Amino acid sequence: MPGTVIKQLRMKMNLKQDNVAKAMGISQAAYSKIENNLTELTVRHCKMLSKIFGVNVYDFLEDDFEIVRPKQKQITVQAEQSLAEPES
Repeated sequence: MPGTVIKQLRMKMNLKQDNVAKAMGISQAAYSKIENNLTELTVRHCKMLSKIFGVNVYDFLEDDFEIVRPKQKQITVQAEQSLAEPES
């Protein structure tokens, strides 16, 4: 989970949760929820943490993390045919 990696980075730099939270502009309690995986990690949070820790955003993601592209709606054959037929 990203929170575990974030906690390890913070501890490696000998920082307290409060220090990182202040740098991010959030409360220590809100930051604690990030480290404990109780709140979703936003893109904004990832960018801020990558700057604070001097690492790439992808370092927060596990190897088994997969980004899935949403499926596009497909037009059925019937719908395509009705669009191609002239109106009477």
